Amino acid sequence: MFAFARLRLPSADLAEEAVQRALVGAWRSRDSFEGRSSEQTWLIGILRYKVLDLLRERARRAGHHAIEQWGGGDEPAGIDRQAGDHTTCDADATRRAIEDALQTLPEPMRTALVLREIDGLPGKNVCEILDVSETNLWTMIHRAKSRLRELLSDHASRERDGPG
Repeated sequence: MFAFARLRLPSADLAEEAVQRALVGAWRSRDSFEGRSSEQTWLIGILRYKVLDLLRERARRAGHHAIEQWGGGDEPAGIDRQAGDHTTCDADATRRAIEDALQTLPEPMRTALVLREIDGLPGKNVCEILDVSETNLWTMIHRAKSRLRELLSDHASRERDGPG
């Protein structure tokens, strides 16, 4: 749960807060769990809403000005984890490289990319959460993707060339 929240939030403290809120929420609504999904899926669903709540709270507190200051004007899927071969090491290294690259993006840029491209929220919803225009959202996502490509290309070059 922490890894899910950490990828979507700008700090470990906020990720911990989201997990705590999700667990409290799950405890309070435990009688409503119908077992139509696994407990893990149910908890991640609750956590997803708690993450979105925290992002909305931060956007309201920071105001539109903080996002505009950025200058714009929320996990890698399909990783093959076959034990015992190089695929596991390569996949783990790739996953870590992507997570590390995401963490280097400025907060609103990372949040926009994760919510829209990883979580699949409609652009309109992401605009409301971040309090930005659609044009600003797509600019942020474009810049985030460009920056990730650059970072991951640098990582691949270092991996290919080896240490030193």
